Amino acid sequence: MYKYIHDSIKNNSRCVIKELSIPQQKAVSEIVRGLFTAGRPILRHLAQDETKSAKKQAEKYSHHLGNIDITGKVDEFALRKARKHVRRNTVIAYDLTDISKESSEKIEKLARVFDGSRRRVTTGFLLHGVGINGILTRFQVHDGGLFTTNQVRLKIITEISEKLDKKGIWVFDRGNDDKQFFKYLRHNLKVDFIARLKADRQVVLKKTGVITQVRNLGQGKYPVYLMNRNNNKVDMTCEYTLVISNHLEDKEPIRLIHSLKYACPKNRIVTLYLERWGVENICKRLKDKFELEKIRVLKYEKFVSFVALIQLAVLVSTITFLAIQQSTNALIIGVLLYYKRFIRLKTLGFNLDSFISFMQASLKPLIHPEKPPPEQLTLLSRRCLEKLGSF
Repeated sequence: MYKYIHDSIKNNSRCVIKELSIPQQKAVSEIVRGLFTAGRPILRHLAQDETKSAKKQAEKYSHHLGNIDITGKVDEFALRKARKHVRRNTVIAYDLTDISKESSEKIEKLARVFDGSRRRVTTGFLLHGVGINGILTRFQVHDGGLFTTNQVRLKIITEISEKLDKKGIWVFDRGNDDKQFFKYLRHNLKVDFIARLKADRQVVLKKTGVITQVRNLGQGKYPVYLMNRNNNKVDMTCEYTLVISNHLEDKEPIRLIHSLKYACPKNRIVTLYLERWGVENICKRLKDKFELEKIRVLKYEKFVSFVALIQLAVLVSTITFLAIQQSTNALIIGVLLYYKRFIRLKTLGFNLDSFISFMQASLKPLIHPEKPPPEQLTLLSRRCLEKLGSF
């Protein structure tokens, strides 16, 4: 069991680090494995060699984090795994999340962000997340000094859409309610999308030509247009479908706009949108299981590389969790039995969160055996040593 989990981490990491130098490969492998054994992204806690001090190993990890460019490799690896199962109606969920670092002052490129869990503005980093079939295919730290949030969002969506041959349905929350953005997706990029609207979004009903806010409309499906950039003319180049549904009692109706080119029931549209919660759960998993917000590096390049390695740790966990459910190999079935015993003892559910806890409990820090000292040459001949009684 232990060997299978160790080999799974090693083999999946190899796809990402194969182009690095041997010292870099060794350091990255130890960092990824240390994220499981320590459970938190603090370099001293990731030490894997008891023959060296934790401080010295942390310095080595920090040095290599600043010299590797691994983010693109992790994204490429994740997309390659997710692309196998992408179909026309596969949900591609986009989400903006944050890393709160309000107690830090010396980390490079800190920015003002909205902390969603505490509902207040703080200092930290924005991250663009994209999830496909439970796999975190993009987790990119936003550099506000170079690009705006909208520019990075468009770049990410364009890159992934082209690599997926425009398959899938992009799903966005109401923080992405932007009519120019919708037009780009519908008219330029030509991809299907579902987006949640704010209550004050103005739409133009196709049947009557009435301009109204979506809060004034009841449940149902409406073919609609949006206003142009200056709100002085109806943009009739792009037609959308508006769906309003009271999916939960005593809650505000959910208001969705979509560009699907085929007929789809109202309830199905709502269900597809709600699948977007998958990417939010992944981001929450990064913060809970790997304590993402406790990263302690000061250089921005090291911070970005560290985030990519935490993304890789979650990817390895997801791939391994799927493998133990699908394989009939005796060794893997044995791992599954140990995992089920673990969740029964810990009173946990059968899900990826508990499986990560199982991996963290199963792995022990990797200890490198100390090499014996090399044989020393003697000043005296063997014959002299025999006379002296050394043998």
